[in-house]
Amino acid sequence: MIKREQYLEEIRPLIGKKIIKVLTGIRRCGKSTLLKQIKDELIEMGISEENILEINFDSMHYQDISDKDDLTEYVSNFIKNPDEKYYLFFDEIQNVEGWERSLSGFIVDFDVDIYVTGSNAKLLSGELATFLTGRYMAFDIYPFSFKEVIEINEQKGNTIELNKLFDDYLKWGGMPFIHDVIENQDNQKKRYLHDVYNSIVYEDVLKRANVSRIDLMDKLIRFVIMNVGHHFSAKSVSDYLKTRAKRHSKRETIYNYLTYFENACFINRVRRENIMGKGILKTNEKFYLTDHGFRQAIYGHNKRDAQLILENIVYMELIRRGYEVTIGNVGKKEIDFVAKKNGLKRYFQVSYEVNQESTRDREFGPLLKINDNYPKYLITKDDNEYDYEGIEKKHIINFLTGDWWD
Repeated sequence: MIKREQYLEEIRPLIGKKIIKVLTGIRRCGKSTLLKQIKDELIEMGISEENILEINFDSMHYQDISDKDDLTEYVSNFIKNPDEKYYLFFDEIQNVEGWERSLSGFIVDFDVDIYVTGSNAKLLSGELATFLTGRYMAFDIYPFSFKEVIEINEQKGNTIELNKLFDDYLKWGGMPFIHDVIENQDNQKKRYLHDVYNSIVYEDVLKRANVSRIDLMDKLIRFVIMNVGHHFSAKSVSDYLKTRAKRHSKRETIYNYLTYFENACFINRVRRENIMGKGILKTNEKFYLTDHGFRQAIYGHNKRDAQLILENIVYMELIRRGYEVTIGNVGKKEIDFVAKKNGLKRYFQVSYEVNQESTRDREFGPLLKINDNYPKYLITKDDNEYDYEGIEKKHIINFLTGDWWD
């Protein structure tokens, strides 16, 4: 398994500090492996394994730890010498009821360095904000980027053909197990992603939300998966469910179910921004998948719908690199992504190809209407790269592997 340096670089300055490091992300995106890599670095620094406690609450070995009292008792018994520093690693901690109170007590009562992971972003952020204000820092963990896919293939000694590797990434996404273990067996990739999806639905949605209409929720999320990157409104989905799936649903129910999948880190809601009026619009938002491989496993046709998948890939790369992302409106024209970080702004259009004049006009046109001097990019699968009136046209692989734009 490759070292996930992007995350380790952020976490290293906090090692040994009395602040809880919280790693959240979709199930099976590599959080447990990252915990192990942090532990390995502690041991390399000379920390005794006797002072390191690891608990994976998905494991049957720790099923007896079900609430804060069990957890407090277990950790208190582990800490033999209160004058020494201890390192606590809790994987999928949301499985323990009242865990946040235990962690608050550990910080006060012991000299501890705490690391936790969870697959429900809202649960962790909400409870931590209530009980541990100022005592934690959150890190969003994602499946492999394309750059990491290249790295793991290099580590395994595979021949690297970038276009072929990208085509596989476009189809199957970046869930680590696919690239670390399964590799070229498409039927196993599909089965694995189906299994992960089912565990997300059961463990991270149904167990934590009062879902009364499971059939409706299933139809809804499959609709979102199928229509990733399309304009979305509760009314349009409600109409679809009514006419196609013979299901009646309230808009409030639709948004509640979508929020459950957002909290499970499965989908990402992207709002619209009026670039000229400088305001956030409340209608026609879009949803993107944290990993587009789930679309191939559940719906298929990622290669046929490559335009949509490219958008999903670009969006997730922007998020990985720490950008705040919205969809831009310039009059009646749309900018795929407005990306902001550290007071700077970048505009991105995404198109599979722009060989025809009509496509070029459609993709370059909205960017040309923006009258500020922030960088503007058109990301495509075309081989040709050039500058068009200040807009840089770049190949998707160069965008994903380079730091020239970040």
